[in-house]
Amino acid sequence: MTPDEIDPGHEWPLPPPWMWDCDECADLYRTMRDVGDRIAELRLTGERGVDWDPFDSTVTTQIALGAHLAARHRDLLPDWDPACETCARHRERIAEDREPGPRRDHDVRCGGEHLARHVYAPPRTVGLL
Repeated sequence: MTPDEIDPGHEWPLPPPWMWDCDECADLYRTMRDVGDRIAELRLTGERGVDWDPFDSTVTTQIALGAHLAARHRDLLPDWDPACETCARHRERIAEDREPGPRRDHDVRCGGEHLARHVYAPPRTVGLL
């Protein structure tokens, strides 16, 4: 790979058509990409050594989109990816917590938010949350 080529693991996937049918999905996605692009530009052109995202807006907007997708569109998210270690960990936690309650609810929610990342995040970053 030459320095001019982009690693496919860093490429943002094209969101599925159903995301554009939901105004909140579309707004959250646009915000996430706009914030990410602005921060990336500042990191490239701004003063060195400055934290251009002190409130972690890039991550926060990704989490907001994932939470929305998991809560409102769970049935449209992909199945667990057998090649993804993070999927495996979430599946194990959910399987261990068979008892209904807050802990299981939390594990199911976090698993859904991770699955959502497979829809909108670059492959190299899917497993980070």
